[in-house]
Amino acid sequence: MLTIAVVCGAGIATSALIAQQVRDHLAHRTGDAEVVQSTVIDLLSPQFTADVVVSTVDLPSTLGIPRVNGMPLLLGTNPALTYTDLDAILDRLESTPR
Repeated sequence: MLTIAVVCGAGIATSALIAQQVRDHLAHRTGDAEVVQSTVIDLLSPQFTADVVVSTVDLPSTLGIPRVNGMPLLLGTNPALTYTDLDAILDRLESTPR
């Protein structure tokens, strides 16, 4: 099962809204994925694990986890941008042996 972490500054309202949108979008996919809410502080924990991060804040590339911009979901400007990027990463991860 893949884990998608939705990250915002505080990890409360914004991440809850985006996490639900991501869950709704993933309902059509055949692969298993868990969507969890996280904060930027969570990312700093050595115990933090995720396969993909959907974020409303800038994150360093040194994170080592694929990142997707969640702002189009939050603002409602063009959610398809986020979903296209997320689907491409999930397709790649699901086709790679673990």
